[in-house]
Amino acid sequence: MQITVQFEAQLRHVAGVGHAVVSVPDECSVTDALQAIAAQFGTTLAERLFTADGTTQRSVLLFVNDQAISHAMAAGHVLKSGDVLLLYPPISGG
Repeated sequence: MQITVQFEAQLRHVAGVGHAVVSVPDECSVTDALQAIAAQFGTTLAERLFTADGTTQRSVLLFVNDQAISHAMAAGHVLKSGDVLLLYPPISGG
């Protein structure tokens, strides 16, 4: 199935695109989708999405169809074809 991934802020720069349509397996969780996205877009993006031990970076905010998804829910939240996954990194500065 296909989902749309929207990259915001620094993740847009790292991915090289603002959004992309990504093929993921049916019954794919948010966590599974993040792994597929990391594999498709390379090591630098993977390092922004995952910690060294392979868990998702808690600082990256996850939204599916404009609904916030907690990291605790990411592994159990199953995506549907056509869903939009928004990845929003932490913003710093001031």
